[in-house]
Amino acid sequence: MEQNVEKKKKDYKKGYILPVCIFILMMVMLFYGVNSVTNATAQKEQESLKNAVVQSAVHCYSVEGAYPDSLDYLKKHYGITWDESKYKVTYEIIAKNIRPEVKVIPLQESKK
Repeated sequence: MEQNVEKKKKDYKKGYILPVCIFILMMVMLFYGVNSVTNATAQKEQESLKNAVVQSAVHCYSVEGAYPDSLDYLKKHYGITWDESKYKVTYEIIAKNIRPEVKVIPLQESKK
C-alpha cells in the first residue's frame, strides 16, 4: 500500500513539471518582449528629440536668417524642452548659415 501512495506522489509531481516549464518559458518570452518594446520606445524618443531640436533650429533660421547660437536660445524662444536627467543634447555650431550638428545622448547608456 505504501508503494501505491509513493507512486501516486511521483505521478502527481510529474504532472506539474510540464506546466511549470511552460510557465517559465512564457515568463521569459514576456520579459524579452517588454524589454524589446522598451528599447524601441527609447530609440524613438531619442530620434523625436533630435528632430525637434533640428526643426526648431531650421525654423529659427527661416524666421531670423541665422541659426541660433545655443540650445538655451532655442529653449527660451522656441519652447524646446526635454528630460535633462535622461538625455544630453549637444549642439555644435559650424557657421551662422550652416545647420548645426545635433546629437542626443542617452545618459543611462553612457553610465554603463
